[in-house]
Amino acid sequence: NKRKALSRLYECRKADKVPISGRDALVISQIAFYDDPARFTQMTNKLCDELEQRIKDGVSVVKEGTKRILLTGTPLAVPNWKLHNIIETSGAVVVCEEMCTGTRYLENFVDESKTTLDEQFMALSERYMKTNCACFTPNTGRIDDLLRMVKEYKIDGVIDCSLKFCCLYDTEKYSVSRALKEAGIPVLSLETDYADTDAEQLRTRIGAFIEMLND
Repeated sequence: NKRKALSRLYECRKADKVPISGRDALVISQIAFYDDPARFTQMTNKLCDELEQRIKDGVSVVKEGTKRILLTGTPLAVPNWKLHNIIETSGAVVVCEEMCTGTRYLENFVDESKTTLDEQFMALSERYMKTNCACFTPNTGRIDDLLRMVKEYKIDGVIDCSLKFCCLYDTEKYSVSRALKEAGIPVLSLETDYADTDAEQLRTRIGAFIEMLND
């Protein structure tokens, strides 16, 4: 039920009128990892009721024409809100995270039809093996997911971010960038960490990327 509530939240983010900022949606995804599951599910569904009403009413948190960004790469655990904050104060909006603090956490539900313990263990295992994490190789499913999400979320540009020393996502950076460029999708590759010491450097690069999208 928690995953269903999160899926509902991400469905709302597909709307032309963006009803919630990427930073707020990220915080919700992060809370899902440690909050009481029943309470989290109840409150997220309550929020989604409000977001769906906003969509019906044509209410958006950003002005029309704001470029839509998909963020992919290393998961962003609490208190890592730096990239979302920089992107959304530089004139764009994050509408999807192809991360473990994002779509990888909520997609591919466990098959609940199994009745024996062995079948249920296998159903859980099969679900987790569908997670297109960089710790698996080859990881072509991640490329497929990105190309699908670009269409579903009407993405204008992709930012691929790896945390320093996260060699797995750093290794995949080349193949991700090449696949997106071949599909005609603008992509920016970044490396950062939890500190704010590179914030202005990131702001310069992200600002230039968004400006390019607006040209």
